[in-house]
Amino acid sequence: MRATFTQEQQDIAKTVGALADAERATGGLPTHWQAPAGDATLLRDFGLLGVPEQVGGIGSSLIDLLVAVEALGERLVASRFPAHAAAVQLLCGSGHGTPLPDDVLDGSRVLTPAVDVPGDTARADQVSTRTLVRTLVPYAAQADAVVALGAAEGVWTSRPVEVTARESVDPSVPLSEVTLPDPQEIVPAGTGAARATLVVAAELCGVAQGAIELAAEQARTRQQFGRVIGSFQGVAFQLAEAATARKAAWDLTLYAAWAVDNGRPDAEIQVHAAKAAAGTAAVFAAERCIQVHGGMGITMEAVPHLFLRRALVLDARFGRGSWHRRRTGELRIAARRSSQPH
Repeated sequence: MRATFTQEQQDIAKTVGALADAERATGGLPTHWQAPAGDATLLRDFGLLGVPEQVGGIGSSLIDLLVAVEALGERLVASRFPAHAAAVQLLCGSGHGTPLPDDVLDGSRVLTPAVDVPGDTARADQVSTRTLVRTLVPYAAQADAVVALGAAEGVWTSRPVEVTARESVDPSVPLSEVTLPDPQEIVPAGTGAARATLVVAAELCGVAQGAIELAAEQARTRQQFGRVIGSFQGVAFQLAEAATARKAAWDLTLYAAWAVDNGRPDAEIQVHAAKAAAGTAAVFAAERCIQVHGGMGITMEAVPHLFLRRALVLDARFGRGSWHRRRTGELRIAARRSSQPH
């Protein structure tokens, strides 16, 4: 894979970043979700990113999409685009070759993924019990349909028969529990779950980057004992550790996306490892950001706690980070055993 971003990918990051800058979080805990001004533009103009040609895309790589999602996560934009993109990626992985509907690709029909099962840390495709209830579904009331993931069923699109709003630790990302009807038209999951999981990992990496940048700005400007606090090792080392964890998670996420796009045998392991690393990096960076801001960091009027809230919500989506870490270990052990001579 390429070790650097292409010019097109850099342009995507700049364009989405410029669009998202106007929506950057400024403090205070929102009481409800409100569509950001750029929501419709993101859904309309960037919906083809990461969609393979055989299902109606333009040959854009999965990394192109992750670059855009990472930029949104960095600014804590409460857009439906990452959730919609994850739902689209769920539908992209079957390899059945049927083009996705035009209204989905142009963002006029907004989808959201439903992949987490109540009471379980794994994704629905890894849960043996057949259930038509999904939890932690983002923007369920604000979407036109959900793309559900099942174990034996595969992937299907439907409208829920019941949507129950749940209290979200991040009110800018409303969460619901949905009850789905029996699936009608089902397609194999294929690599869809892996592709969609990486969308969440990319947003987590963005959250980590945003928290680090906010903390670094505080460290450069806040003075204590006649010196900027960034000159103290106790502050500098925390930020260095957070930056290292974020860089490792982002590199792993990009490699996993390349591995999935190119059908590499280690793709599944890398996807689980990327999601686990991204969640850990985002939560750690948000906690360090709060720490660097001192007492101000835990007040509702400040921004740092918003990064932690978003990190916790995303870390629990598409399988909790703890499950992905365990799954990574299981797959690595299985791969090593299979490679040993009998």
